[in-house]
Formats: sequence, C-alpha cells, structure tokens
Amino acid sequence: MIYADHHATTPCLPEAAAAVAAALAAAPGNPGSRQHPGGRAAQAIVDDARAAAADLLGVRADGIIFTSGATEALNLAILGVMERQLAHRPRIVAPATEHPAVLAPLARLAEAGAEVIHPALDRAGRVLSLGVDGRTALVCLQAVNQETGLMHDLPALAAEAHAAGALVLCDATQAPSRMAVDAHALGADLVVCSSHKIYGPPGVGVLWLRPGLGLAPQIHGGGQERGLRGGTPNVPALAGFAVAARVARERADLRGTHLRTLTARLEAALQAALPRLVIHAADARRAPGVSMITLPDLRPGWLAQLAAVAASGGSACSSGTGQPSPVLTALGVPSEDARNSLR
Repeated sequence: MIYADHHATTPCLPEAAAAVAAALAAAPGNPGSRQHPGGRAAQAIVDDARAAAADLLGVRADGIIFTSGATEALNLAILGVMERQLAHRPRIVAPATEHPAVLAPLARLAEAGAEVIHPALDRAGRVLSLGVDGRTALVCLQAVNQETGLMHDLPALAAEAHAAGALVLCDATQAPSRMAVDAHALGADLVVCSSHKIYGPPGVGVLWLRPGLGLAPQIHGGGQERGLRGGTPNVPALAGFAVAARVARERADLRGTHLRTLTARLEAALQAALPRLVIHAADARRAPGVSMITLPDLRPGWLAQLAAVAASGGSACSSGTGQPSPVLTALGVPSEDARNSLR
C-alpha cells in the first residue's frame, strides 16, 4: 500500500512513539500534583513540550497553550476572541477555502449575530481583497491550504488586517512538516498547529497567542493552560510531540527540498500520462508535498477503486460526508469533478 494521505495524518516517528511508550510506562503522576516526584516528572514533560512548540513556531514558550488538537485550538482562538469582541467588532473575515474547523465555529457565531465575510478569491484560491474595516475583529488565514497547498501572502494580508485594527489567526497545521514556521514573520496574532500532522502522536494541538492577547476560555475547570483550557494534559502524547516538533524544526529545509523534488516528479509524470489532468492552484505559490488533481468527466466513485493507494479527496474532517470538496466547490469546480478529485 502506497500511503499518500499525509495531509490527513502523518505516520508517527519511531522515536516519538518510543517517547509516548516511555511516558506511559513511567511512574504515575499528574502535572497538577507537584508535591511528589511523579507529578513533578509529568510537569517536566509538559514544560519540555511547551519549549519544543515554541521553537517550532519561533516564539516564546509562555505564549503556548496546549489543547487536544488543532480543531479545539482553532475553536478556542475563534470563539475566545469573539466572545470578547462580538458586541464591539462583529465582523470576521475568512476565505471559504478555510478548514472546516474554522468555518464551523464561524457559522455558529453567525447564528449569534456575527457578520462573517468570505472575501473574493481567484481561481487558485488567492484572496483578491480582504474587505476589512473598523468593525472587523478577526481575520482567519491558513498558512497552507489543506487540499490544494495554496499559500497566501500572509505578511501582506496581515498588515492590511492590522491597519484596520483586526487580529489575525493563522491555521498553520499543514506547514511545519514541510517548511520552517516563524509566527512573527507571518504577522499573525494567533497560530495553530497539530502533533499528528508533523509525524507525532495524535492528541496534541498547539495555540500560540501573541503577548498581551486575552481570550475567553471555552473549556472550564482546573485552571490549566493559564486558565484558558481546563483538563489534565495528555502527558504521553506531549512527550511524543516534543520529539516530533524538534525533528520538524531541525529537518524543515531538508524535508522541503525533498518534497519539492517529489512533487515536481509526480505532477510531471501525471500530466505526461493524462494530458487533460487539472492540478489545482498550479500557477500559484504552493507548499511542497501536496497536489490536488482532477481528471474531468470521470465516472463517480473512481476514487474508491484505488486499492493500492491510500489517498483522499479532501479534508479528512469533511470527506466522510459524501459531499464534494468544499475547497474546490469554493473555487468554482463543478460538483461532479470536485467529488471525484484526488489529493
């Protein structure tokens, strides 16, 4: 079986899995119980993971908040900002190509009276104009699109948002496994990533907040994570995440170069064999390691015939619905072709 679904989840590094196993086999301890050695050892793992997350994003460790995954981190960022801002700045701007973990909380906020704006995009998915104004509280922009690999000009768009007084949330979930990430260079105020997208174990999400930024917590009880996310930390998963995060940081350039080579070879071979093939966002700046392809007019269900290849037709969080890719739909791809596309 050829595994070609790394955008959905990456295989866990053996050294990261070993760190998880070691943490599970260690003497029991809750990071909140620091009166005894087991609790202090658990807290040391959490502290080490926080430092690794900070290095991964090029930030200070005191701005790192751990969650159960990127979906929870994005919900905390969006709802945590808007619970404080809705009465004063009710507008949120987010492309319709954002991940469902962004679009779903935005839909909930729209029901509560928020004004959600989906800016105009070109055929590749690039933002034509943000449309921010003095009523805009938050702008949501991915570092790397989960289906096409498109990369926005984040620093320029963030500067436009900040000029209007808006905060910028960057979903960087798909970035650290294929390039170095610097939250400050992106111009973002909040950045999210996830362990299982960087060859670490599932169960760890990361939210970075710029200094001085406050959020309304969405999970209450216990006061963990600076009071922003109640609940006992997933210590074994954090141990594995720390390993994967350090490897991702150390190998970012090497991985990026390798993936660019593989992507170019794959796409050239596909286009030579299938002249009518469409590679989405091919003329735009894309992250290495992702190709979203469509062969027009194929019969429905061809994707299910790929018995020797593990691949998907879009975001793992929405592909089980049977609906066409929401990203390709937003880009104007006919539904029958969007439903039969391959990532």
